[in-house]
Amino acid sequence: MVNLADVARQAHVSQMTVSRVINHPNLVSDEVRDLVNQAIKAVGYQPNRIAKALVNQQNYVIQFIVLEDIATVEPNYAILLLEIAEVLNQKGYTLEISTILEPNSHVDGLIVSGWRDSDLERLSAINVPMVLYGQAPTWYDLPYVDVNNRMGTSLATTHLIEAGYKKVIYIGMTMALPFVREREQGYLETMAKHHLVSRTYDVSNHSHDAEKLIQNIIAHLPKNTGIVCATDRIALGVVRALKAQSQIPENYGVVGFDGVFIDQITSPKLTTIKQPFRQLANTLVSNLLNQLHHSELKTELIQPRLVKRDSTRQV
Repeated sequence: MVNLADVARQAHVSQMTVSRVINHPNLVSDEVRDLVNQAIKAVGYQPNRIAKALVNQQNYVIQFIVLEDIATVEPNYAILLLEIAEVLNQKGYTLEISTILEPNSHVDGLIVSGWRDSDLERLSAINVPMVLYGQAPTWYDLPYVDVNNRMGTSLATTHLIEAGYKKVIYIGMTMALPFVREREQGYLETMAKHHLVSRTYDVSNHSHDAEKLIQNIIAHLPKNTGIVCATDRIALGVVRALKAQSQIPENYGVVGFDGVFIDQITSPKLTTIKQPFRQLANTLVSNLLNQLHHSELKTELIQPRLVKRDSTRQV
């Protein structure tokens, strides 16, 4: 079994220096820290987590809390959780998942998702490092990381306008959440910028409800209409309804939001706003670990990107 002495020999330093790099990296220079970390990787050394926890008075456990109905959870959670778990594992932490917000002495920090405005007062009172996944209102001093939702729907709306669709509508969600408002606002601002009339509809985040909406309003949707959807799940229903009525993308263009799985199974394949889940995971973890080392609280919005596929004209 590889031990501390093997790392020390590989790095040509003392075992005490290796121990200091592992347990108190702030006490060594960047050069020595990099040298020892390279040696650890080269020999495949795995630090004793229990011993490290005793030295640093940490548990090396981070909890991811999902505060929403599992039935409505988007598939993007699975991707995000896998990315977070990998990032934490690289940094020597274990990821724990919970659906309950309660005092917990065995975790070092929390990543909280699916929260509602009614949860924010309780979240503000938590006395362990925490970061929200999702943009919080400015009147709460809570650190958060989120995709830039407003920018995403602005990209989607701009793409449809530049692709030549004369009318562009928006189908949002019947949920009073910051990210829902931000996505709608991105559409509204872009339409106003181009001096175009905006029209919005709201449905629950289910493809069947979106499909029914299109069936009900199709008579009022002239050909050459583009549709910005708040999620890929909504876009899936829109595409199903439109395929039964007319051609995509010649007569109607559809753009979703998220870029996880659903955009790959639509026919035609869905143009979407793709969330950068690896970057989101890295930023969430960095934000949380910075708090553990007494750094400042931060809020960060990560830029999404437009992925053009067959549900819109290409420009």
